[in-house]
Amino acid sequence: MQFQKKLTSSILILLFILTSCGSNALYENHKELESGIWQKANLQSFEIEIDDSQNHSVFYHLRYTMDYDYCNSYVRYKVFSPTGKLLTQKMKLDTLFDCTTGKPLGEGFGTVYNREFQLEESFDFSEKGIYKIELEQMMRKDSLEGIQTVGIRITN
Repeated sequence: MQFQKKLTSSILILLFILTSCGSNALYENHKELESGIWQKANLQSFEIEIDDSQNHSVFYHLRYTMDYDYCNSYVRYKVFSPTGKLLTQKMKLDTLFDCTTGKPLGEGFGTVYNREFQLEESFDFSEKGIYKIELEQMMRKDSLEGIQTVGIRITN
């Protein structure tokens, strides 16, 4: 069973990467969560080098399973400038499953699904340098089962 989960996870990551090829992504990174559980205290932090002074779209990605107990997710995100200044902090409510039928809304097969959500449509990265983006799960439970990976993607 463990081998099958790892094989399914590997196939989904490969499919996600292949479908992302040719996109206008400036940055993309996904972090696998230990045992498919996102602990509230486990902030997911991403450091992104921005080489220009332009606006870019920012997305976050979740890979989740049918073990996830809710239809939606609350995520707080923070963006820090290269000097460490907090530029923005917002809460996002997004839907992973149809709340009436329980049907997964993401792409996938079997029991594993992927979903990407927009955080910022045109974020002002006015300074060149390394920005930090933090994602924190804000659900009522400290341990969210069924979240396998969390990722960030930045596009032109």
